[in-house]
Order: sequence, then C-alpha cells, then structure tokens
Amino acid sequence: MKETIKSWVLTILVVGSLLLTWQNWSFQPEYESVNSSETVQETTEIAETREPAEIVRPNQGVVRSDGRSALMTEDQASSDLDKAFRQLEEASITETTATDLEHDELYQNAASAAYSMEFVFPSSVSWSMINELFSFEDENDEAASILDGSVDRIILTASPGSEELNAAFVSYDQGVIVNSNTSLDKSDIEYERYLSEHESMLTYSADEDGYEKHIYIPEDPGSRTNYTYASTSLSANSFQQVLLPEGNGQNLQTYNYDSSEVITDGTRELRINDTGDYLRYANPTYSEQTDGNDTSSLVSSFEFVNNHAGWSDDYQYYDSNTVDGETTITFRMNKGGLPVFRDSNGSDFASIQVSNVGTQTSGYSRPLFDLENNPVRTGDAGVSTDLPTGEETLDAVQEQCSSSLIEDIQIGYSISRNGENSGYYDMEPGWFVRCDGSWSPVDFSGDDNEEGGA
Repeated sequence: MKETIKSWVLTILVVGSLLLTWQNWSFQPEYESVNSSETVQETTEIAETREPAEIVRPNQGVVRSDGRSALMTEDQASSDLDKAFRQLEEASITETTATDLEHDELYQNAASAAYSMEFVFPSSVSWSMINELFSFEDENDEAASILDGSVDRIILTASPGSEELNAAFVSYDQGVIVNSNTSLDKSDIEYERYLSEHESMLTYSADEDGYEKHIYIPEDPGSRTNYTYASTSLSANSFQQVLLPEGNGQNLQTYNYDSSEVITDGTRELRINDTGDYLRYANPTYSEQTDGNDTSSLVSSFEFVNNHAGWSDDYQYYDSNTVDGETTITFRMNKGGLPVFRDSNGSDFASIQVSNVGTQTSGYSRPLFDLENNPVRTGDAGVSTDLPTGEETLDAVQEQCSSSLIEDIQIGYSISRNGENSGYYDMEPGWFVRCDGSWSPVDFSGDDNEEGGA
C-alpha cells in the first residue's frame, strides 16, 4: 500500500514539474503594458516641418491690363503676390491639354489680352510638385507624360468675351504649354489696384533653346535696409543622429581635416566647419537609376528635410541643377521677401542643398543656425542702401555676363559673419545675377568679372 502511495506522489510531482516547465517556456508577457515608443528613440526633429506650398512659391508676379503692366515682387508686395497665388492654388483646374510652345506667341497673347497675370518661379518646378500645389479635377496623364521635366511659370488669361481665367503652365525645357480651365474669373484678381500700387518694370528677353524667356526687373527699386541678425545654434549632434545614426554595429570615426571636424562610418561622411555654423554630408551610395530624375528630386528633397523637421528660418525653393546624373535642389534663405545669397568671399550660409542620384540622397549641406525673427542694431544695421536703377543694372550685367548666359536678375541680400560679434550675421542689399547656372553680385565697377558665384 505504501509503495502505491509513493508511486502516486512521485507521479504527481513529475507531472507538476512538467506543467511548471511548460508554463515557463510558453509564458508570454503582457506586451500592452510595454509601450515600444517609450524605449525606442523617435525620429529626431531639429526645427520645423513645412507644407510644400510654404516652400515652393513664385518670387514675382506680372499683372497686365489693356497695354499696362506692373511688377509684383515679394518684398514690395508679398501680401498681394501671395494672395493672388493662393487664389489659384484653391481654384479647381480642369481640362488640361498640352500644346507646343510657339516662339514668343505666349507673351504676345498675354500682353494683348484684356487681363493677364503671370507667376514667375525662381527655378523650374517639377510636375510632381505642381500636383502637390494645385487641385486638378480631371486626369492629366498627358501633361505628366509630356512634362517629365518641369514648369517655369504660370500665366492666367481671360479669353476674348469671357470672364473665366485660363491657366497656361509653361515649360521651357520641353517647349510645351499645358492649358487648363480654372474656376477663377477676372473679377477675382484685383487688376486695377495691382496696376496702380505696384512698380513699373523693364523686360529683358533671354533666349532659351529658341524661346523668348522674359526676365522682369524693377525699373526704380529705390533703397533697401541693411540688417544684422542674432542667431541660435542648431545641434550638430541632432543632425548626426539623423545622418549617421549609431548602432547596427557601426563604428564611427572622428578626426580633423581642412579646418573641419569629420565624422565617418567608413562610407558616409559628415563635415562640420571650425566655426560650427555649416554642415556638409556626403553619401556615395548610388542608385541603379542614375539619370538625374528632376521630376522626383524636388519632392524627395523637400521630404528629406521635412522628415527630420529641418526647416529653420524662411526657406524657398530656388534652384535645380543636374550634373553627371546628380541633381542638386537648392532651398534659399529668404528675409523680408528677398533671397539671401552668399557673400563676395564665397561663404554660403544661406542655402539648404540636397543632392540626389536616382532615388538616393547623395549629399546634404546647410547652415547650423537659425536667425532671430527681428534684426538688431549693430554696425551698419538700419542704414539704407540706394540701389542702382534697373537700366543701370542691366547695362552692368551685360558687361559682366555674356547675353546668352544671363538666366535671371534679382534684388537680394548678401550674408556674412559679423566680424565683431560671434553668432551675428550681416545682411547687405544689392543686385544679383544668375549667369550660366551660378549667382553672383552684379559688378557696377565696369571691370570685367569672372562668371560664377553663389
């Protein structure tokens, strides 16, 4: 009897041991009580995110009516230019059809129309970004397939006897116009007020692949004010976390070279200059697609900066340039409605540049500071600078740059470090010309200059 009891007790102990072992192996923790977001670092957000419409804007508007015309620029008419463009952004756009761009016919039609409004972009805008900005009500596959490149400007006109405004999306690269109907009519645009309140202009006709590309220049720009701004530093470590994150077995090396701190994982490289206010990133990882796809580069470059909330200050899309299959998108700093360019010494603290090869981000350069909203008075700050007239500027530009290479002429600011105050930057107004793909200050000395610049 005792042996039987012992056998049962032993059996129960063995079964109990097996049950405990099984529970131990099969135990599942209550994952609901462990929030992964609390243990995994979220994507670094450095400054701000932006909407595409905040970054991609026209920098000029030309309003015409019955042979009269006026130029609307950002600094002199930011509210009016912005208002008119937002009206088009909010309108319905239908019946898009693509036609060939005839030599100067577009401008003859715009000039002779009872009413027209022309929006000029600083640089051509990809059709994929155009679709982000506007509400196309019908399929525009034809336009998208033809406009594999981009749109340089948009012209609104009213057909004879009609109140409705039509929109022409102009592409010089393809020699194509995409014509559309809009839900706007001419009463929506305050033509008479714009003509009476905004400045007269000169028109310079630049030849682009056989088409007349018109450059508009304020005839009498008057004066602009010099400014000095204090700055707040952006964390270089935050950018390193985005561009060269540690982990996954990566061993980062840091060394000094050519007045910069260099951080590398053996392939990618991050350089921070010795003053700590400028960053350059290089990623020599190439995509199988190496044709420099302008159509996607603007959108992907915008999203690249947005993904780490990298927008400090006011930046606007300003340039797109493709060399050897690599497309570089430039977002330029804007102060008081004017673009900010590098100074004559070649230091560029005023642009965010993103380079792409196919679908890969191959480069990124930018300032590591955020300017305060309001200027301070130090040095020459607050002093007004009288700018040369449009005619004087055009004469100087034609001496400085071959007529066939003139691409744009703008009023802007040059930026430089304030020599007496660390963390302060001076803004000096002046005329700038884009000659053969590069921006530089207009030289009024009359001496020949080398072409090139910012």
